[in-house]
Amino acid sequence: MAERLYDIIVFGATGYTGKNVIRYVARSANDLGDIKWAVAGRDELKLRRVLGLIPSDQKSSDVGVIVCDVKDELSLLEMAGKGKLVLNCVGPYRFSGEADVKACIAKGTHHVDVSGEPQFLETMQLLYHKEAQEKGIYVVGACGFDSVPSDAVSYTHLRAHETLRYLVCRLLLEKK
Repeated sequence: MAERLYDIIVFGATGYTGKNVIRYVARSANDLGDIKWAVAGRDELKLRRVLGLIPSDQKSSDVGVIVCDVKDELSLLEMAGKGKLVLNCVGPYRFSGEADVKACIAKGTHHVDVSGEPQFLETMQLLYHKEAQEKGIYVVGACGFDSVPSDAVSYTHLRAHETLRYLVCRLLLEKK
C-alpha cells in the first residue's frame, strides 16, 4: 500500500455526514502534517465546493478530488486503488454500501463506514469477513455518527432495566 496516492479517501464528502467528516480529517491532517487525503463523490463541482467549507487555517492545497459513483463498479475500483483507507459516508448502506466494501477488498484497501444499519453490518461480516481477513484488510462498520442512536438506545435499555430492578427491590424491601 505504500505506493498509494492517498492515506484517506472520504467517499460521499458532499453529504451531511461527509461534510462533518472532511472538517475533522482536514484538522487532523493539518495537525499531523503528513497525511495525504482526498474527497470522492459523483459531482466534481460539489466536491470542490465542499472543500471551500474547510477553515483557511486548516486548508491544504493538495487535497485530491476523485469523481466516483457507487453505481459504477469501475469508478469504485479506481477510487479504492488510490487510497490506503476509504472512509465511506455514502448511505443508506443497505443500498449502496456493499459495492464499496467489495471494491475495497478487491484493491486491498481498508474500509471504514459510519453505518448504523445492523442488517448491512451483519451481511458484510457474513459475506466478506473471511476474504478481508485473508488479505489483511480491515472492514470496520458503525464508526461514528450514525451508530450513536442505536448505542444510546442499548445503553438506555440496559440502564432502565437496572434502575427498574433496583426500584422493585426497594419497594419489596420497604413493604417488609
